[in-house]
Amino acid sequence: MSHVPGESVVIRLARRARALPVQRVLGVALATALVLSLMTQAASPQPPVAVVLPGHRPNIVLVLSDDQRADEMTHMPNVRRLLTRHGVRFTHAMVPNSLCCPSRSSILSGLYSHDSGVWTNGAKWYGGWSAFHANGLESRSVAVALQTAGYRTGLIGKYLNGYGSYAPKGYVPPGWNTFEAFDTRRSGKYFNYWLTDGSHYGGEASDYSTDVLAKRAARFVRTTPAHTPLFLYFAPYGPHAPWLPAPRDETSLNAKMKPYRVPSLTASRRGKPAYVRHAPKVSAFHAETVLLRQEETLISVDDAVGRLVRTLRRTGRLHNTLFVYTSDNGVEVGEHGLLGKDVPYHEDTDVPMVMRWDGHIPPGSVDPRIALNVDLAATFTTAASVRMQSDGLDLLGSARRRGAVIEAEQTPGHRRPSYCGWRTRRWMYVRYSSGEQELYDYATDPYELHNLAHLPAYRPRVARFVALDKAHCYPTPPSFHW
Repeated sequence: MSHVPGESVVIRLARRARALPVQRVLGVALATALVLSLMTQAASPQPPVAVVLPGHRPNIVLVLSDDQRADEMTHMPNVRRLLTRHGVRFTHAMVPNSLCCPSRSSILSGLYSHDSGVWTNGAKWYGGWSAFHANGLESRSVAVALQTAGYRTGLIGKYLNGYGSYAPKGYVPPGWNTFEAFDTRRSGKYFNYWLTDGSHYGGEASDYSTDVLAKRAARFVRTTPAHTPLFLYFAPYGPHAPWLPAPRDETSLNAKMKPYRVPSLTASRRGKPAYVRHAPKVSAFHAETVLLRQEETLISVDDAVGRLVRTLRRTGRLHNTLFVYTSDNGVEVGEHGLLGKDVPYHEDTDVPMVMRWDGHIPPGSVDPRIALNVDLAATFTTAASVRMQSDGLDLLGSARRRGAVIEAEQTPGHRRPSYCGWRTRRWMYVRYSSGEQELYDYATDPYELHNLAHLPAYRPRVARFVALDKAHCYPTPPSFHW
């Protein structure tokens, strides 16, 4: 069986387990648990090779919003003025697995879910912080690579789902000099929350988590020694549900939001899989309310971007800082009758992504390449002249992909079956474990209304995408079978 160069024995064992028939998974899971306990005594997963090559290493700042759609940038003037205008906007930025923990795991490890083994937010054997930790990924994260190369590293905000529930009290993952994460079962909150340094915040306006975390992130920049490069991973909770804006921003966009009238809110769902056909209708009013609240919640995230850029400028770091703004996944607000995330439609898989690095990225540029969350680790380590094995591409280079896998495991309480699929800039194909298939041509159907998968004229294209999936969506999600 092929495997990713540099992956640990534990990851390879887990990949083999996921490739086995369902009736054998439990037995392999028990065997995996035994191997994990032995591995902690025998040998730890090997860290990435961190070799500093000639050149001046940039500071690296990643701002990762939570559940932000690609079309929710209108009311973020700081991102537009301070990042997009000075850098590049990726028009086809995507996440292969549109769920919080799998996406964040891909950012930290540079691996797809089928290589990381992190498929969901919290399933015991293949999701959440527990899977990320058990598979040895904390010891080969981008933070470890950069810290080993001399970077001062800091994570401020949301880490991985389940961390607050299962990690030992006081545990700090490898690779972080500063680790000030949400210490809560929900992985993040706006009010009434604990952080891992033991501090507690209540329900006053001054306790609003995005503002609190932004101050801590700015402090991390200020307190890093002048000649030490820094890596800051700033992950606020906004605009995740329940979409609570800072008190100062409540109702601030009521008169500015435009009506949301897309055909996917009301179109027939004939030809779609059963989980979509049986979903209840969502009113346009509800969709608009969610979008309004999300965009109000993003105002404080935008304020945080402004604060960080100002701090970088005042500390003399901005001219040599690679600054990336993106999100872990998008969400449905009623399209196709769906609410939430974790489905293959473009509202979920498309994310905003902008990148600034003065002198290295042409200001005001647009990049039409498919850019993925798995590319961030490769981009950061290449910029820092550090070697790290990953599945991604260096987005500062010229490499490009013609398509990318999309994949997901069925999560508890979710009627959506597990799936493997393929995305290009023009096409989206997905095959579910139920045997149902979808194919959409964005050139003529940008709202994914007309499923072409079962039309005879498209059988060759479906067959081509199936072949790509079988080659790249491997091992398949735990409950998926061709």
